[in-house]
Amino acid sequence: MTASRVRIRALDIIIFLFALIIIGLISLQTYARGRGTPEITISSAGQGTEQQWIYPLDGEATLRVPGPLGETVVVIKDGAVQVISSPCPEKICVKTGRISKPGQWIACLPNRVFISIRGRRSQQPDAVSQ
Repeated sequence: MTASRVRIRALDIIIFLFALIIIGLISLQTYARGRGTPEITISSAGQGTEQQWIYPLDGEATLRVPGPLGETVVVIKDGAVQVISSPCPEKICVKTGRISKPGQWIACLPNRVFISIRGRRSQQPDAVSQ
């Protein structure tokens, strides 16, 4: 009777250690994902379907993103992204200028185009109050 209790305890310890290893691997994968090169996500809900593109922030590209009003021209260059042309009436997306930090975004609501930067966050605070 004593031998079966020891076997159960040993099996319990093995299962517990296995669960800890799995949790550790999942945590490592989750937290390591945010440390890579920041990415630009561009979404467009034009022409009845939603489309999404992902580009590295450190690349260079000129993109024509379709929307219900026409094409929005997006430029990725020098570690930043900006909208240089859009068929929307007020051009707020163009006036936003360049963005380069994770968490920043540009939206062209009339043309249904959304651009955001995600990925590695800077270690510096956004603002400091005195």
